[in-house]
Amino acid sequence: MSHEQIKQVLLEQGKQQGLNTTEMKVLSRDPFFVGSDKEYVEARWAAGLWDRMMSSRRKALHLRGFHYWIMSQGINKPDGGKYAHGADPAKDWSFLLRASQMARYLGIGKWENLVDLKHPDPKDYDNYFVGSGLERSGEVDIQTELNTKFEGIVGEFLQELLHSAPRYSGDGYQMYHNEVWCEKGSMGFVIEPACRKYEACYQALVGQSSVEKVNMAAERAVRAVKAGKKVRIFYISDWDRYGASMVSAVARKLEFMTLGEQDMDMKLCKLALNDDQINKFKLPKAPKHGEAVVELDALEAIHPGELGKIVEQALRPYFDEEKPKIVNEENRRIRDKVKEILEEKLQAPLEEAFQNIDISNIAGEVKLTDAIDPEFESPKPGHDVDDSGINWMFDSGRDYWTQFEQYKLYKGEREEEEA
Repeated sequence: MSHEQIKQVLLEQGKQQGLNTTEMKVLSRDPFFVGSDKEYVEARWAAGLWDRMMSSRRKALHLRGFHYWIMSQGINKPDGGKYAHGADPAKDWSFLLRASQMARYLGIGKWENLVDLKHPDPKDYDNYFVGSGLERSGEVDIQTELNTKFEGIVGEFLQELLHSAPRYSGDGYQMYHNEVWCEKGSMGFVIEPACRKYEACYQALVGQSSVEKVNMAAERAVRAVKAGKKVRIFYISDWDRYGASMVSAVARKLEFMTLGEQDMDMKLCKLALNDDQINKFKLPKAPKHGEAVVELDALEAIHPGELGKIVEQALRPYFDEEKPKIVNEENRRIRDKVKEILEEKLQAPLEEAFQNIDISNIAGEVKLTDAIDPEFESPKPGHDVDDSGINWMFDSGRDYWTQFEQYKLYKGEREEEEA
């Protein structure tokens, strides 16, 4: 049955019980009873735009980024007004959340690559499997397995010896310890790859940095300076008064925590967002009334990957690629020479030594299946818990209206709080 058919059946059944539509709802925006003409129009509008945006985008995105993309395109809402260009963009942000929610409730659109960056991903330890019996039969031709093993054992042994080839270290040529800080953890997927590439430290934050995080940075700076390095820190935040204050707050704390350290060469600057970037990329303001705010989410949504490029451009000058390249080239020459020596001196004698080994002359018949006890039977899965004594708020075994009564009892105990 379609969503509309299910809704009509429930409305008729509820009516027979003397309930009006409001009384049938468990939530103020109840997924069973949504689907007015207006909600269908708004849902199709949101789903169509999502598909249009994703047709030219490979990376996943969250709804906040979707908001900025729509705003940047100058798109009209179903009522004819231009999206997020009125006096209060926050109202249109709420409208988009509602329309996107309706589309998913009503089954309109696929919404592929929609991600939730606000909440951590679950850690699921279930194997989703029920069954018993032998996982491996134990049937194997040992002679064939041994021959196959010997075919590759010489190559594997020489490969392991190759790991012992002389090698110069290429890690000690970086004279700068670089760090990138960002007030939004949701930007890590574009910042972290650049930090990994240029061996920088990435510090993700959720708003204002704690004293503990700054203290850890100070300790890293001291350790880097003692190793002979200079320290450069690049701060990334939204363009608003809070983002501006975060930079000076961290700088001041670092200044205090490294006071008196000898040979300290540490500098910190705000890398993004700044006025030039906002003008260059024509970034819109966030849906916050009464204050000029430009969020990092807008840059990534409208210009995917640009924040990562900004980080790379900042880090690249401080990373010495030339000297490690010279060392790596010499290491490759040494490795090729060692490989030549091993193949010339060891490969042929070892391959000859392993030929024609017959395991039956050594051990007789070997069958791993002999270890199976024919009397043993695996127990059948059947772990059942008597949890009938628990006051379950939801039980899929109930019919719809029995479950509805349980919701009413629960609502009588406490008011449901909806986002």
